[in-house]
Amino acid sequence: MKPRKTARSILLAAVLSGGLLAGTASAATTKVPRLIFPVVGPATYIDDFGDPRGSRSHEGNDIMAPKRALAVAAEAGTVKFWTTSRNAGCMLYLEGVSGTEYLYVHLNNDRTLGNDNTAGCKPGTSYAVGLRSGDRVEAGEPIGYIGDSGDADGIA
Repeated sequence: MKPRKTARSILLAAVLSGGLLAGTASAATTKVPRLIFPVVGPATYIDDFGDPRGSRSHEGNDIMAPKRALAVAAEAGTVKFWTTSRNAGCMLYLEGVSGTEYLYVHLNNDRTLGNDNTAGCKPGTSYAVGLRSGDRVEAGEPIGYIGDSGDADGIA
């Protein structure tokens, strides 16, 4: 049986603000939203937060999933496209209503099922069809497609 190809999917980094989980007094008054796992279908992940990445440490957790699997909003919020990161490739930020910021990186940039890197970062390729930067999304709403853009190129 041939192993299933996977691509480095999304680096989902939660930047916690306002003491949400930091044990401060404000944490007691902050309502934690229902969170959705950000990948539809089979996926694997490990806690690699803080692991060495070149001269820096990793500031997120990698979720591995089949190339072009659907990425969904972990919580309700607003999306912002980011298309100029050499390391992250095609990515977007999800500013959650809780104040948590999620980064979806290494999204798809391939036109074919191969690793051609010819499609760029755009809706229908990297981002969900019809989604625009600045749109408000609900938890579980499609926002992107898993890929291997940026420094994850060729991992599939």
